Amino acid sequence: MIRYKFLGHSTVLVEMHNARFITDPIVSNRALVVRRKRRAGYDPEDLANIDFVLLSHAHWDHLDRPTLRKIAKKSKARVICPHGHLSLLSDLGFTEIHEMSFDETLLIDSFSFSLTPVNHRGKRWLERYRLSSGLFVKGPDHSFWFAGDTGYRNDFTRGMQNTRPDVALIPIGAYEPREWFHMMHMSPEDALQAFVDIEASYMLPIHWGAFKMTREEIHEPPMVLRELVKNHPDLERRIWWLEPGEAKELATKQQAKEILS
Repeated sequence: MIRYKFLGHSTVLVEMHNARFITDPIVSNRALVVRRKRRAGYDPEDLANIDFVLLSHAHWDHLDRPTLRKIAKKSKARVICPHGHLSLLSDLGFTEIHEMSFDETLLIDSFSFSLTPVNHRGKRWLERYRLSSGLFVKGPDHSFWFAGDTGYRNDFTRGMQNTRPDVALIPIGAYEPREWFHMMHMSPEDALQAFVDIEASYMLPIHWGAFKMTREEIHEPPMVLRELVKNHPDLERRIWWLEPGEAKELATKQQAKEILS
């Protein structure tokens, strides 16, 4: 069985093929100076026995050192991230940190990892440039795309290993006012277009419901998305409307075949 648990903001726990992945983990009450408006929807065991930590970039609400330290203490997790993050991770207790570039595919166990393009900056302070990316993960019979943090672009499929994701984790929040944030963050309209572009089977909306960083309220993005798809039932049924702490399970392709046989 494949399981996705939305912990809030951009943090999703993915369990597939006896491995546990977690994306941009943050359960802290602050992202630098921004206070969390809604507690993270997690149990302590959600941060234990993690196999892979997927990091998209260095901003505080995505690379949270206190949460990462908790994971390193309870796991033998391997970190997968774009280049430029070793200085933020090397003292946290992880034994394997794999920094990637856009032109490579990383093979570990039965999984392959590749980076996908984004419109986003990855700096933490007034410092040197750090790479930002999405991440595509392909397993034996299931794949998912973690879009990271990004504005809309029409080439997200670059880096998806000539396939389409079964599940797409796509950001929908922190978008108002659009004249300021359209290059950095997708609106629900942009996220829906990205979902259509990449032809994923399912979409899990992320990057909402935790921190108020822009003008819209934290509960607004999924409401806007629901309004956009209310007359498109095929799209609506393929979107997972998870609140922080809720999970969705899928049968593997092999299990689905066995059920139908």
